[in-house]
Amino acid sequence: MADVKRQRSKNKSVISPYLLVILSFVAIIFIGAVLLYTPPFRNSGDWGDSFMDDLFTAVSATCVTGLVSYADGIVAIYNFWGQLVILIMIEVGGISFITLLTFVVTLFRRRMQMRNRYLLAQAVNANSMGTMVRYVRNIVVISLTIELIGAILLFPVFYLMYPGDLSSAIWTSIFQSVSSFCNAGFDILGNTSYIRGLGGIIDSIANWAYIYLQFVTMFLIVIGGISFLVLTDLFTFKKTRRRNRVLNKIIMCTSGVLLAGGFAIFLLTDCLGGNMTVMQCLFQSVTCRTAGFATYSQDQITMSGRVISCILMFIGGSPLSTAGGIKVTTIYLIALAIVRTLQGKKIESFDRKYSDKSVIRAMMLIILSVIIIIIGFIAVDSFERAASGITPETADEVEEISASNILFEVFSAFGTCGLSTGITPTLSTGSKITLCIVMFLGRIGPVTVFQVFNRDLNKEEDSHYDVVEANILIG
Repeated sequence: MADVKRQRSKNKSVISPYLLVILSFVAIIFIGAVLLYTPPFRNSGDWGDSFMDDLFTAVSATCVTGLVSYADGIVAIYNFWGQLVILIMIEVGGISFITLLTFVVTLFRRRMQMRNRYLLAQAVNANSMGTMVRYVRNIVVISLTIELIGAILLFPVFYLMYPGDLSSAIWTSIFQSVSSFCNAGFDILGNTSYIRGLGGIIDSIANWAYIYLQFVTMFLIVIGGISFLVLTDLFTFKKTRRRNRVLNKIIMCTSGVLLAGGFAIFLLTDCLGGNMTVMQCLFQSVTCRTAGFATYSQDQITMSGRVISCILMFIGGSPLSTAGGIKVTTIYLIALAIVRTLQGKKIESFDRKYSDKSVIRAMMLIILSVIIIIIGFIAVDSFERAASGITPETADEVEEISASNILFEVFSAFGTCGLSTGITPTLSTGSKITLCIVMFLGRIGPVTVFQVFNRDLNKEEDSHYDVVEANILIG
């Protein structure tokens, strides 16, 4: 009995892998924020005017979101070293600090205790401790390889953008490649992103180079939004190792449908019914998958287009990828359950059946996510009303941020997308803190946070009896 109690006490003292992930993100965010606040990392050479803005930037970078609280963009505030800190946070946030830590430890062939190996295997979602090292190395090597290829492909465009300035062309190519692959949405081109006609440096390149830049960026966004499990299978040429065929099919099919469907709807709502070009409709469909780059001003999108953008940002990319959102597998499972239930059939596809527990977890994730967005919207709207001094008597005199812009911002924060109608720099401190929390929850995942406080979430109830099943009225 004493041994059992000792073992239980030992198990309770072991840190949860979910808590380990959360703490790693928090540590990176605060270290990055402090560095960005200090003079060596700023163009001015002075301390930052507001630590809140640097903290917001650190959260946005680590959560690979792309929302910026500076009206002129990060390039106007941070020098090369500050931009490097942001790039490192993007890389760490995209690939995961735990994955990088495991890679570094195993790279130098450091021995780990069995408990630590088990903990890290759970944190990186490896199938077993034996496959953890190979899995982690594949993630890091494949990610860095794709980012290097992306930088090489982008270099000609930025060399034309910065003629004679080789160092700026190389650095911009690297930064944009990493930001695109990690679905971060940060750029060092000013405050116009990829939107032409606003007087930004993006206007200086030829049309062919601009179109080429968009296609390379979209390629990196889509690759980054695909699960690392899919990438490792695609880059593993031994067929015996391809164990995720069903997951790969679900991810590829659902992602293709969402990209094509989003493109078609934007053609209807904002090309035929607005001022978007066909190319801008395609880019909007891709970037809403939590990337955050823009070729069209988001405040000019039609209301229907905003609704579709919010839905795409909410869904996001694939699990175990650099993208955010509730993930395509979640929406696939819910859609499949609805269709199969209406047909009176079991929940199955691709010669596989899916448990009721998986469907319930997917529903729980969606409900928790909607609750977070609603609370975030109410909080930001309340903070902005208080900051602007709006009262029933002054409602007609004081200009306020529209509810649709606030809701769009909250959806973008939760989906770690980074698209904005331009209100981010004008938000109050309370609203920025709220968006930081929403970004953090969106990147970590509400279920992950819940598992820190409830370790029984994945356990099956072990009882020797059952109760009578009841049917209740629905609808």
